[in-house]
Formats: sequence, structure tokens, C-alpha cells
Amino acid sequence: MTESTTATPDSEMEKSRLHVGWVIPPFFHELPVDTDDADEAAERLYETVKKVLASGTDDERVRMFVTYAAIVGELRDAGAVYAGFCAMDMGGRPSTASIAVYRTPLQNITAEDVLSEALTALQRAYPDDDVRISALPCGKGEARAVVRIGDAPFTLAPEASPTGQPLEVPRGQIQVYVPLPNDADMLVFELSTPCMEDWDFYSELFATIVRTLDWATEEEAQMAAALSQAQPVPEVAPDPALVQELYVHSSRVLDSLGVRGRMDEGNAVSAVTCADCWSKGLRSVCTARHHWQIDDVEEALLAIAVGRLDETFQGQGWLKLSGTPGQSVSLAADGGSGHRVNVTLIAGRQRLVVEVIAPCTRTVRGPGDSVFG
Repeated sequence: MTESTTATPDSEMEKSRLHVGWVIPPFFHELPVDTDDADEAAERLYETVKKVLASGTDDERVRMFVTYAAIVGELRDAGAVYAGFCAMDMGGRPSTASIAVYRTPLQNITAEDVLSEALTALQRAYPDDDVRISALPCGKGEARAVVRIGDAPFTLAPEASPTGQPLEVPRGQIQVYVPLPNDADMLVFELSTPCMEDWDFYSELFATIVRTLDWATEEEAQMAAALSQAQPVPEVAPDPALVQELYVHSSRVLDSLGVRGRMDEGNAVSAVTCADCWSKGLRSVCTARHHWQIDDVEEALLAIAVGRLDETFQGQGWLKLSGTPGQSVSLAADGGSGHRVNVTLIAGRQRLVVEVIAPCTRTVRGPGDSVFG
């Protein structure tokens, strides 16, 4: 998903266009705020509800659908470029939070002046809230942002309320206002949760998400795509949940290959930037990769193993992206949007190299101490 800023008036033409991205945890479910087609939005939302409440009742699904249908409309009207929610199990207790991101154009004002004006306006509008300017570690090193932490109660509609009556629900909220360095845009990140007993968890999670903010100019993106250079491995630890998923898929690959050889070299899990994000000039990590190899097996057997893997995974619904019979194959789950498996036979070395790559978790529209502490 990509979006860069649109053409600006003549007085703004000298401002750089930016690709902007951030990483959302894979357990967040995206809401359809990117379409004005009511039928499409309803269909996509209901598919999400069915996935989240796979073992729920029809009444539970209807209540969730009605609740988020209203939220989607409000977010779209407010100009959200991304919105998503999570449905967590906190030791047998359900818990939820939502995140929205807005991109606001700026005219005839610098990023520093925007910070000052936003601070004053928020302090005036929310005198009881914690409003401050904070340094924000992110993909480009550091940015300055206005952070607001406070209450934002809302009213639950009768059809979504367990009592059948309108119900006011307490809710905590964090907003982070980040003017971009092109002096043409400001991003607003917003976390909301009615589950105040889980506030510490969600606020730390939100801080982590905001720290992944990254941006690149159109020129940087074009240069990155033209160079097509190798991607360096960032010195950060991959998400443990992604690592576990990679090991599960690697085990399936090994079983399907059906060969056994020496596997004591080249085994590594790394946090990486996917090729698509790299081509847009975004450098902060967005996924994880498990690289491993099988050595000291006859090449004829390895060639057969490549074909066997190809046939087995396609039979399980994986999409074949490319490949050379008996030499290499590249496959992707979920119609191309899921995990990817790349397998290559290294001729003359009795070696089979395997890469298992998790899906990109970055949302692209063209994150020490807590950021909010």
C-alpha cells in the first residue's frame, strides 16, 4: 500500500514529496478507511469480523460489525489514511485497542511553528491532559512531536450495547503530532482503548509503533530502485512472534524437501527491510527472514527435492512466483500476500539455500525510555 503526497500549488512546488511508512504489529486488523464505496467497505469489514470472531456467535459478530462500521465512517470523514484494531486475550479476559493515522497538509508554515501552535491549541482544548513536546526516535534518527495523553470517553450505540441502551464508555487516548521535515505534511498517530487495566501494555506498544515512522523523498526512492543494491541486515532483533512463524514454515519446507544433509552452517534469523519498502527509500525494518541451507547432498537428489517442494506447496494453495525446474523456486502463501519461500540449488557445491520471509508489516502512505514518558 503506497501513497505519496499529491501535486502541490506553485508556491509549494519546491517542497519534497515524501513516501511515509510505519510498522503495525501483525495482530492488528486493518479497517477499510481507504474506500468511499460503502458496499466494498461493508464487505471487507464483515470479512475482518468473521476472522476475528471465528468462534463467536452471530449476535457477537453483528455487534462488532455495527460498532466498527460507525467507527470506520467517523475515521474516514476525519481523513484517516490508516486505521486498525486488535482483539487480545489477556489471560482469559478480552481486551481491545484501536490505532488511527491521519496525514494533514500544511501551507505557509514550518515544522517548528506547527509544533508550537499544536502544543498551544491542545493545551487550551484539553487543560486536564498531559500535553508536551517530546523527542521521537524514528527511522530517520529523531523527530520532534507534540504528545497528548488523556481521556476520550465515547457513547456506544444501542444496537451495539449489551444493555440495548446507549452506554457511555470510558476510554484512554494518546495522540502524537509529527510535522514532517518537508514542511508540507503532518502525521497524527492516535491510540484509543477502553481497557484501562491494559493501559501500560498498549501505551508501550504504541510507542514502539510510532518509533518505526520512516520517510523518503521521491528522489531517494527513485535512486534506491535504480541502484537495486543489496540490503544490509539492521542490527535489531526480529519480533519473537515473527521468528516463531518463520520456524514453523521452515519446518514445513524441510519436511516437503524430504532430504537430509549437514545443516550446521548459514542458519540465521534476521530483521530486514523488504524489497518493496527498500525500493521506496524506506530503511527501517519491516519483516524478518530465516536463512538456512542443506549441504553435502547429491545434486540430483537436491534437484528432485526442489521439484517436490514446488509440487507440494502449490498443492497446498501456495502461489508460484518464479522458478527453474530442478534449480530454484519462489512461492508465496495467501495469494502472494503471505509468507514467501525461496529455494535455490547452488550448482557444484552440493548445497540448497532456503529463505523463508515473513510478510511485510509496514503500512506505507505516499518509533530506551518510553517516547511518552
